[in-house]
Amino acid sequence: MTVLTCASTGKSITLLGEPIANSGEGKVWQTNHNGYLAKIYHDQTPERVQKLAVMIGHRPKEPNSHLNHISFAWPKSVLKDAQGNCMGFLMPEIKEGKELIDIYNPKRRKHLKLEVDWRFLHTTALNIASIIEAIHISGYVLGDIKPQNILVNDRALPSIIDTDSFQVRNPKNSKVYRCSVGSEGFTPPELIDQDFSSIDQTEVHDRFRLAVIIYQLLFGGQTPFAGKWTGVGETPETNEIIRRGLWLYAPNSLIQPVERTITLEIVHPEVQRCFLRCFNDGYKNSNLRPTAGDWVKALRLAVNELTICGKVDSHYYSQTYGKCYWCDRSTKLGIDIFPGFARPKKAAVVESTSQPQAFTADKINGKTIASGSWDNTIKLWDVATGRAIRTFQGHYKDYFQCIICVLLAWILFCIIMYLCMVIIVSLASG
Repeated sequence: MTVLTCASTGKSITLLGEPIANSGEGKVWQTNHNGYLAKIYHDQTPERVQKLAVMIGHRPKEPNSHLNHISFAWPKSVLKDAQGNCMGFLMPEIKEGKELIDIYNPKRRKHLKLEVDWRFLHTTALNIASIIEAIHISGYVLGDIKPQNILVNDRALPSIIDTDSFQVRNPKNSKVYRCSVGSEGFTPPELIDQDFSSIDQTEVHDRFRLAVIIYQLLFGGQTPFAGKWTGVGETPETNEIIRRGLWLYAPNSLIQPVERTITLEIVHPEVQRCFLRCFNDGYKNSNLRPTAGDWVKALRLAVNELTICGKVDSHYYSQTYGKCYWCDRSTKLGIDIFPGFARPKKAAVVESTSQPQAFTADKINGKTIASGSWDNTIKLWDVATGRAIRTFQGHYKDYFQCIICVLLAWILFCIIMYLCMVIIVSLASG
């Protein structure tokens, strides 16, 4: 049993059991402090100690504090041994999160029985962009953005882990502590075959990585760099394809979509433009790649314009596209990456009252409620976001017929009363 000291509080921190994760840099342990993990380095270097000190002293603003959510597992305090040597650091534990690949990969979703639809994936992408925007505003560069470093909970709220691998700049003396690792398929073309340990990166490089992550989320785990190779010889490796500026929608690209490729046109036009700016314009000039903030704006528009399919309850599609792509794809290929239940031909109607009446909607994962009101409409609401998903219009014809009947009865009653009064007055005066 290993006992360390938390430098910020002086309290003892006990490492429990066996390591729950092991990487090239160190091991991650459960601790006796609920909600906190410890990362212990294999090698303790002055460079690591200095980097941790900067990160602990300059934490980015938490964008989701109002949701009681941890957006990044940021170092909280250095952990020291009995001799006062820095052994690693204490960080918050991200509970109940799934790796990003489990969220966007249809086969892994099915195996884990995760109820995820296209709207959930849009929202996840939006939240990732928002978190990365907050990190960039604080002057950090993520560097090694990859699915393994992003966890997502059942509210579509992501958390970024392995934050100590970020590129860190000391605001006091501008010293840079570099991110020395990268991942194939996520490295921008200008950094292919470069030595990361000798390069100061910028958020412009993160923009490329973010676009790849968002593409995988919105297109069923597909990568923008895979398709039918129409060039000479064997299909190049992914990094070589990226280095040459090739992708599915590059001008005169040697990579072409195949039958199973999910087409770019199904997403909102602003999201389409962001992808084209990143992989086409951004190849020639990296500064033209959309920022994390640009993605936030585009994805917010996209989420607001998603509508639920009238046939399958787990299908969402963009109103700008105009029809359910997933139904068409399922019919054509026999593949449905968002399987659900067919809707009944005649939708059930909830009786309206003077006050909204809410209930859990049938088979929408228990995350949607419906409300009926005096205006003769029924609305479906997403519990997590508070947004209206769809509005069903009631039968105005029956509603107005009732009103007309009541008015006619009232008029008839008034006429009868008037005639009675006339008769009574006539008899009294006679």
